[in-house]
Amino acid sequence: MGKRERKHPIPASELAKRSKQRHDPETAEAGVQESGKNTSGIMEQAKRPLTRDLKDNVEVLKKILGNSDDVAFREFSLGSANQIPATAIYIDGLVNKDMIQRDTLAPLMLWAQEVLAPAVTTPDAIRELVSSRLLSMLEVKEKKLYTEVAEEVLNGETVLLFDGLDIAIAMGTKSWEHRGISEPVTENLIRGPREGFNELMKTSVALVRRRIKDPMLRVKLIRVGQRSATDVAIVYLEGVANPALVNEVKRRLDLVKTDAIIDSGFIEQFIQDTPYSPFSQVQYTERPDRVAAEVLQGRVAVISDGSPNALLMPATISNFLPAPEDYYERSILMTFVRFVRTISILSALLLPSLYVAIVGFHQEIIPTTLALKIAGARTGVPFSALVEALVMEFTFELLREAGIRLPAPLGSTIGIVGGIIVGQAAVSAGIVSPIMVIVVAVTAIGSFAIPSFNVAISLRVLRFPLLILAGTFGLFGVTAGIIAILLHMASLKSFGVPYLSPVAPLTLSGLNDTLVRAPLWQMRLRPSMLRPRDLHRSVPDPSYYQNKRELHPGGYELTPLQQIDKEGSRDEDSENK
Repeated sequence: MGKRERKHPIPASELAKRSKQRHDPETAEAGVQESGKNTSGIMEQAKRPLTRDLKDNVEVLKKILGNSDDVAFREFSLGSANQIPATAIYIDGLVNKDMIQRDTLAPLMLWAQEVLAPAVTTPDAIRELVSSRLLSMLEVKEKKLYTEVAEEVLNGETVLLFDGLDIAIAMGTKSWEHRGISEPVTENLIRGPREGFNELMKTSVALVRRRIKDPMLRVKLIRVGQRSATDVAIVYLEGVANPALVNEVKRRLDLVKTDAIIDSGFIEQFIQDTPYSPFSQVQYTERPDRVAAEVLQGRVAVISDGSPNALLMPATISNFLPAPEDYYERSILMTFVRFVRTISILSALLLPSLYVAIVGFHQEIIPTTLALKIAGARTGVPFSALVEALVMEFTFELLREAGIRLPAPLGSTIGIVGGIIVGQAAVSAGIVSPIMVIVVAVTAIGSFAIPSFNVAISLRVLRFPLLILAGTFGLFGVTAGIIAILLHMASLKSFGVPYLSPVAPLTLSGLNDTLVRAPLWQMRLRPSMLRPRDLHRSVPDPSYYQNKRELHPGGYELTPLQQIDKEGSRDEDSENK
């Protein structure tokens, strides 16, 4: 074994110098600036048009796309006589490889040998041959800038580059795995369509198209997000939607300056009028039937790629309260359901506050028997009604959040069993009274009956300030809180439409679809608060049903089945004779 080589230690002065360079702000800043210069240089190159040299174009695009392993540069030759070099660029996982092989490479590499003559050498001849005779793709676009080519590749398209041609040909070959059309999760119903949006924007737009077969339906595509370049579709009905509303939606979307749009919730937060309000001014839904119905009303829908929820604007408080199936059943039944739903909303917001205010300040308004029961139930409870309510409400919010985050089989079990165990244990320990458990349970049931999840969250948040006001000032505090909430809602607007309309300002034509749901044949006008261009719907005249009754004033006479059988046998006998 040879002598072990001795490693000389680094001198202390050299270590100090390296450490100083590593931690020196000027040196670090210089490195960042150098990196920034390289990036800025690449971006400056990306803004230039393509050249006629294929190698230069491929080099620049490799720098722009960062030499990523999933970006494929497939080199091939066009034809056999001229052997024109070409390159196909695509991202693995975002394209349909079978389509590229069958409809792109096969025609260019095999069929071109028969149709490509030696005279086809000019750029215009190559461009005409490839675009018009060889490619059988439906979507074929021409791009001239490096940025446009990179954007098409990142969007899932396949781009073709040819030597001697300063134009790239982009083909629609995008195809990626996505969730199929399934039943909506957050908007369940008993009667109605079972289809829901998925994360693919084109599929979601097609579901709306299938329900509105009107040539006036318009779909405008834009891209939002400087780095994500998310496709966003603006859907509206021309001739019905107000052009000012459509232009305002487009303007606000154009003003969105952010790196990425991951979900439609990002768009909602950027375009709403009052971002610090607890009430949402943009409605979202994952039901195509609801979007179609609202577009027919004159509202504008925004569908974002990668999100199963479409946005509807403008949105007033009356748009959040109806459920989708309110329009699929008879008006009398749904009016009763809406009354029940209104009571549930009031209980979800006010019930704990009213209980705390009455028990703590206004015992005289309670009947004597009930007051004795409440006093007996609260015997031994060491906390005031306010602290008791806050503890129970906060505990229930914890259980609700835990039930949502847990897997589906465990979530419902934790919610039910956890609520029962915690409530029973708290009562047995004498920390809370049984009546408080009942109040919190009824409040939770009322919040579950609200159709819109974002409205339910708003009421859950506002419940705590009202509780503090009730525990401090009694019913006067509750009244002051309600007035403050109403004043705030009256000051809100959604794309220029008052948030409390059609109640404030009062619009009689819009009241037939608020607390009371009128029959469909009576809804002859679209909501005037939307300022639609066509105010009248195509609905039957009110005399339609009267005319039907006049056709058969005596009603129908149904012949018994036995008599029908006898008459049928007689007819057969007569034919045989």
